[in-house]
Amino acid sequence: MSSETTNNSFTLPMVADLTFAPILKQRSEQALAAGTGLVLDCSQMQRIGTPCLQILIGAVDAFTRAGGPALVISNPSEVFLEAVSTLGLNGALGLAKA
Repeated sequence: MSSETTNNSFTLPMVADLTFAPILKQRSEQALAAGTGLVLDCSQMQRIGTPCLQILIGAVDAFTRAGGPALVISNPSEVFLEAVSTLGLNGALGLAKA
């Protein structure tokens, strides 16, 4: 692995539902396979569905186990943080409790 790593940045849409889940999964898998980090900008998110949350949890775990660059959730919207907190997923997603 190179000493220089590159983070890919990806902005999640306002609504991350079942139709968006395959896109999120593909982007996460591509970054993991390439050995690059992935920064997910969640600032515009107004709703997130269970499939996307499941993919995020799996992706955070996969990046952690790979031991390379991380998956980072950046600028989470209040709606995103509330959903994650309500479901008790702060730790699984590497987010501090509000």
